[in-house]
Amino acid sequence: MKRVVLDTNVTIAALFWKGHPRTIYDLVHDKKFTMLLSPDMENEFIRVLGYPKFGLSPNEMQPFIKNLRRIAELLKTTTRISVITSDPTDNIFLECALDGCADYVVSGDKHLLKLGVFSGIKIVNARELLIGEGFLAES
Repeated sequence: MKRVVLDTNVTIAALFWKGHPRTIYDLVHDKKFTMLLSPDMENEFIRVLGYPKFGLSPNEMQPFIKNLRRIAELLKTTTRISVITSDPTDNIFLECALDGCADYVVSGDKHLLKLGVFSGIKIVNARELLIGEGFLAES
């Protein structure tokens, strides 16, 4: 089973809207992919969920956090890198991918996507993952 790291924006898109990120999340739920999550990523997810545009109180965030913990494989990362200097927060996804032996980092972030591949880990957007793994036809 392929191991994937979803960046915060992809995870939030999967939880709030339909589309390719939601399809990936559903495939994780159906055990077609293993989703990896680090404590740093979880903290980033909580921070972003707290943005006013989502309008969620801490109590309203809890179901999202519980669902994420239930569906993902939580792992403690020990690797620390600083490959992406223009947005250092993005390094947490690479750290998780390295320590979790991920096959993919799925992102819509230009800093990550620009890398293309990092230490043998493919960095793709949600659509590219679905096409590459045969869950979506190329169009």
